Amino acid sequence: MKTAIKILALAIALAAQPAFAGRDPGERLEHMKKELKLTPEQTEQVRKILEEFEPQRKALHEQKRALHEQVRSRLKAVLSKEQGEKLDKMAEERRARHHRGWDTEPAKSPSP
Repeated sequence: MKTAIKILALAIALAAQPAFAGRDPGERLEHMKKELKLTPEQTEQVRKILEEFEPQRKALHEQKRALHEQVRSRLKAVLSKEQGEKLDKMAEERRARHHRGWDTEPAKSPSP
């Protein structure tokens, strides 16, 4: 029983991490299965948990994205044009660093 609780806690913690934010439950499950060496029984339990919480996770992700856009819009309202452009570039670089861990090749900045 204690092992099941530990696995559940770990699954929830991993699913909440930013690295998992853009992945669907199937991709997260496969990653966890590989990294945690889940048994078939654990895999099924984790799959059910991830699917159960997916609607809430998506809703929170959308709320976070909307909040981020509001903050960014307000920041750009007080910045000069050049500062706003630099803020955009910083955001692109942050996204590239974030995705680099999941991509098979280094992230590339979009062409102007």
